[in-house]
Amino acid sequence: MGEFATVNSGGPDRWVCPNDRQLSLRAKLGTGWSVHTNRQGNFSSRSDNLSLEEQEQILRVINRAEYLEGVEQERIGRLVDKLDNMKKNAIGNGNTQCVLCGDEFKILGASPTYCDDCAKAVCSKCGVDTVNSNRVPLWLCKICAETREQVFRSFLQTSLKRRVGRPVGREPEASSPYRKSFGMRLSSI
Repeated sequence: MGEFATVNSGGPDRWVCPNDRQLSLRAKLGTGWSVHTNRQGNFSSRSDNLSLEEQEQILRVINRAEYLEGVEQERIGRLVDKLDNMKKNAIGNGNTQCVLCGDEFKILGASPTYCDDCAKAVCSKCGVDTVNSNRVPLWLCKICAETREQVFRSFLQTSLKRRVGRPVGREPEASSPYRKSFGMRLSSI
């Protein structure tokens, strides 16, 4: 309503559409889209009134968020490395042998169970029993289970970056939208 409302003649509470810079910032912060004109000017000057304590607290929060993001990036990197190693070390053919460990399937030995994703035969040691989002039981080889985990973690990481507005592949300090917003004001700390 705020963007399309009629403008009262000079009233202090008339609604206007924010400029592109404010819309971009509000999208990154997840706040509303319309502002009062009498508060529009105060938006940028409000952060100038932050005390030294408040600025330090903001920096601590930003540093903690960047640290946690770095930890998650390392974890995703380890998942990728683990998956690559599993693929390199797979020695079976997936038909008469377990695709991962190479154990042969025999009448009196291990019996094959087929992965629901790749349809390769795996033994009970190299498979994972899980459920999908609809609670339907699935049998996955460890490679497919790790692939799903990697995709899920990468999706979460990418979603968070999009939500905050950080471009993928940039360093946290250089591209943090909060550091950009407060960078000039907090540089004196």
